[in-house]
Formats: sequence, C-alpha cells, structure tokens
Amino acid sequence: MAYTKDIDDANTYFMSDNHLKSYDWTSFDTVQRTGALAQAQRELQVGLGRDMEDPVSDDDAYRDDYAVFEQALYILENTPRKKERGGAAVVDLADKDDKIEIKRKGVSIAPEAKQYFALNTIKVVRG
Repeated sequence: MAYTKDIDDANTYFMSDNHLKSYDWTSFDTVQRTGALAQAQRELQVGLGRDMEDPVSDDDAYRDDYAVFEQALYILENTPRKKERGGAAVVDLADKDDKIEIKRKGVSIAPEAKQYFALNTIKVVRG
C-alpha cells in the first residue's frame, strides 16, 4: 500500500495527549515540519532500500508512518538552529550556489524510528 501520510497525520501523532515531545514538534513552523517529513521519508527509503507504506491496520506493530514522524522530529532536533531578529528560532540553512541545504552531519536513522521497523532486535536463526 502506498504511503499517503502528511503533515496533518504527523500533527495528530505529536498531539500533547499522545507524545511527550509535542512541544518540541510544535516549536517548528509548518514549513519546517513539512520539509522534515519529506526529508525523513527519503532518508528512510534510502536507508531501508524500500518505499514507505501505510499501515494495514491501526494494530500493526511495525509502522512506517510513525517511523517517518519520529525521523522528521530527529532531523529537526539535530539541525542547528539560530535566532532571527525578533528572537524566533529557525533551522539554520546554508545557501550554496542558489541551493539551500540543511547543515546536518551524516544521515542516521533515529532510535525512536528504528523501533517501528524492528531494527533494534536480534534475530536468532538455527541452521
């Protein structure tokens, strides 16, 4: 099933009665959150070598959508921020040859995202 989750789904996931880092998520503006979601989906697809998919049911143990949401927050939290005039914190972007790139070292999958892929588990196989 194709991946159809968007910013509204992420905002619901990060609601204060559902996630302890609700304030952290909402401290970024909608444009930054939307961009982080797109970046998170690309990073996870490349890292896992497959496309993200919608869950079949709400009872699914492994959720690509939750992993994307957690990866997006990880991206935002690990991208340097600076203060603009007036005191608002913004993601620090570097403008290089008319291309904007996020200044963040390396690409790694957030531990919070890994739990939704079962990547932290050890599989024992007898041969």
